[in-house]
Amino acid sequence: MKKLLFFLFTVNCLLLTVSAQPTDWFSARSVHTELNVSSQINIVPIGPAPFVDNLQADLLFVPKNSEFSAVRSFKAAPPAQVLSDRIRYSWSKPYHSTLTYEYSAVVETANNAPRVRAKIPFPVETIRGFEMYTRPTEHVDSTNAAVIAEAVRLSQGEDDLFVVVTKIGSWVKNEIKYNLSSLTADVSQPASWVLENRYGVCDELTSLFIAMLRSLNIPAKFVSGVAFTESSEFPQGWGAHGWAEVYFPGVGWVPFDVTFAEFGWTDPGHMKLYESLDPQDPTSLFQWKSRDVNVFVHDLLLSADVLRTEGKVDSELRLSAYPLKDRVGFDSYNTIVLDVENLADYYVGVEFTLASVVGVTIVGESAKQIALPPRRSARLAWLVKINERLDKHFQYNVPINVYTIKNESAKSSFGVGKWDIVFSESELKSSIEQLTKSEKDAFDLACSFEEDRIWTSEGVLNCELQNRQEVDLVVRVCFDVCDSVLVPAKQTMPKQFKVLVSEAGKHDVDVVATTGDIIKRATLSLIRLDRPIIAVHDVSAPEVVQYGEAFGISLSLSRESTSFPQNVSVSIFGGGSSAVIDVGELVLDQEIRVNVRSDQLISSSPDFDIVVSYSDPFGKGYSVREDVSVKVN
Repeated sequence: MKKLLFFLFTVNCLLLTVSAQPTDWFSARSVHTELNVSSQINIVPIGPAPFVDNLQADLLFVPKNSEFSAVRSFKAAPPAQVLSDRIRYSWSKPYHSTLTYEYSAVVETANNAPRVRAKIPFPVETIRGFEMYTRPTEHVDSTNAAVIAEAVRLSQGEDDLFVVVTKIGSWVKNEIKYNLSSLTADVSQPASWVLENRYGVCDELTSLFIAMLRSLNIPAKFVSGVAFTESSEFPQGWGAHGWAEVYFPGVGWVPFDVTFAEFGWTDPGHMKLYESLDPQDPTSLFQWKSRDVNVFVHDLLLSADVLRTEGKVDSELRLSAYPLKDRVGFDSYNTIVLDVENLADYYVGVEFTLASVVGVTIVGESAKQIALPPRRSARLAWLVKINERLDKHFQYNVPINVYTIKNESAKSSFGVGKWDIVFSESELKSSIEQLTKSEKDAFDLACSFEEDRIWTSEGVLNCELQNRQEVDLVVRVCFDVCDSVLVPAKQTMPKQFKVLVSEAGKHDVDVVATTGDIIKRATLSLIRLDRPIIAVHDVSAPEVVQYGEAFGISLSLSRESTSFPQNVSVSIFGGGSSAVIDVGELVLDQEIRVNVRSDQLISSSPDFDIVVSYSDPFGKGYSVREDVSVKVN
């Protein structure tokens, strides 16, 4: 009997503790990490004639080449077939009751991510080809009334997509407590349950985050892999972890880790292995043909270690920390202020942590998150209280240290003495409200494409010129050529551009709007697609084989287009036998090999047809055909 098993690897998620010190190599330009993954399959006899004809294990939890990561080496034992989205282990008539399979990979991860360099308007229109990423799933129940209500509340009054996504991520980070309870660690709960109970592990926090985004028509997907933490709950450092990727039109898929409070980026301790619509989608697939046996599959065992780091990324931020009061008395309150300036030409979402000091209590959370548009500044503030039990015969100098996970920090200090003024909580709370009050720019520019992936030579870019002042503004808008536009007071004026691209591929589009000393820039990417093309090379099989001998049919697939062929599958059939190999998305050249047993063929001169089927990003199907012949003596 042939059986199929879908297996889910439980993501016992990592926690980043705010009390832990930042990790130095998180600021490295790139990190080389060795990843080891292994597991076992037990074959247990249950009848008088136990037998396994064949068994196949597809492991989807594997590193892949991408724009920001590269698999530098890969070894599998037993030898496995490496496909674009999985590796496949095969056993023919296994005689061991325990089958072990494993792989070891060295992966280079760049400390980078797709950058959002333009204000993208919110709310967003439905993006063609991404509808599946806005729909509910079993654990991402985005149509739940409570999930929708909370997402709408948080996004109320916002018109900036990055700000909305970060605001929701910060809310989940602060309001949903990380809890490795038995109820959620092994069995993932749906987003609505997490919202109601206010606790969960990383996949559940991420499920709620994704559900809230999807309820607002923002495409988002679940990503799982391994990550590094210095939390005492994970003494091994590395472990399975889950985070999200959010689609920004004109940019692409941008990572957001609500557990680590990394918004619009992830540190190089993150290694992406799998992506899915739901956190409980299977990460392994097993099928076998047998009789009188049960097959049991064990959890994956993961380990990782940093081999080396290279370079150092420049800081995106300029920080300045200082106390509101230079000196305070015992039992007094004080305010710690952090001024943050974003030096980059893209959005930065980051968490700052105020380090704990003996004798000083932080009122509220020690960690605060912020989303900074390009070249913008903002301010954070913490309320602290001096312990009245400190020895009043001494004067104290209290150190201030505010830091990020990348080891960026700002330091200062303040004094405490017997004869200094005691400030109350209420008066300092009111000063915090004034200090952190943010005002939107008097003028802003927001842009998005009608479609950021096009088949023709012409795209449409829609921009909004937003005047928040009480007077009319003359705005000089430049794209290819410059034009002056009068934007009435307190109004938003639309501006549309035709974008011409002659060749397939990715094209950066830049719009600059200037009024007075205010300069706003929007940089987005437009992708012109071409028809996906797959070429089949090096089709080979032995000309002659002996009856009973196993032989292989092999071929190579290469992408001959800018567009990535989707849903690629290879079907080989002939002589009464058939095989289907699911390749997924074809990014790099792929070698395919299928083993055939000659004693199972119904012809002595079988002709094998090879059909490569695939689709474009919008679902249109294509196919390529080849053939090969074999003679069986």
